[in-house]
Amino acid sequence: MNTRMERLWRRMRASRLFSYGLVIIVAVGIGYLVSSAVMPTPKIGLLKVRGPLWDENAENVKEMLYYAWERGDIKAVVLEIESPGGEATASEELFMSALRLRERKPVVASIGYWGASGAYELAVAANFIYAKPASFVGSVGVVTSAPEPSVLEEDVIATGPFKGIGSPRETYIRQMEMLKEDFLDDVIAQRGDRLKISREALSTAEIFIGVQAVRLGLVDALGSRVDAIEKAAELAKITKYQVVDISRLPKPTLPPPPDEPRGEGLLRRSRKPWPTFYYLYIGPR
Repeated sequence: MNTRMERLWRRMRASRLFSYGLVIIVAVGIGYLVSSAVMPTPKIGLLKVRGPLWDENAENVKEMLYYAWERGDIKAVVLEIESPGGEATASEELFMSALRLRERKPVVASIGYWGASGAYELAVAANFIYAKPASFVGSVGVVTSAPEPSVLEEDVIATGPFKGIGSPRETYIRQMEMLKEDFLDDVIAQRGDRLKISREALSTAEIFIGVQAVRLGLVDALGSRVDAIEKAAELAKITKYQVVDISRLPKPTLPPPPDEPRGEGLLRRSRKPWPTFYYLYIGPR
């Protein structure tokens, strides 16, 4: 009798243990599913910067930088740079946007065929820069054209001789020099002690291949996009992550542009100051 009771007791206890174990397994599974839904897999965002940095192209890059800044599941960003630079103001805007992004999450730049002038300014905003051995890097300088003589139309009245062109030729040259010095300040401030080239040598706007750029401290290492992704994950301190192309992620709907104000036609007829570029320019030989 006692033996039967003991066997029955053991079976009941084993059944309870099994039930408890099943409950624990189910609870862990539900917890995992809930945590996965609430806390998505960390992501490394790839942001492709290709072509000249002006107009719609520069605006798209700026929007993607902001989008990466805003997304909590994107833990680090890799800038894939294939660009000769672009318009000065657009390049500066992207540089400042990338610096702002870096304050929130690691940013790694990966230069392909070239990352020159304004595109290099964007690269120096990153925590770490990779290039290929034959990449074109540098060209820290400014290029523009002198303004044409001011010609007033019959139906246009101006209050000053430079209202139509902005400044005399001499002033344009001084302004270019100021922009060049500001560009140099950005590079030197971000690269710091890693730079092995003097300010004077850097100001010549020479372009270097990747092997030279590493020796001069313009970039940190030679490497591929995979190296850049692994570095970004290391800086973000994550081991399990998903790599996503930021340009392919769903974007929030932006509000439509405002209606054109009255008098816009007159503004369109007025001349703009001559554009200035942080752009790799190689003239006729």
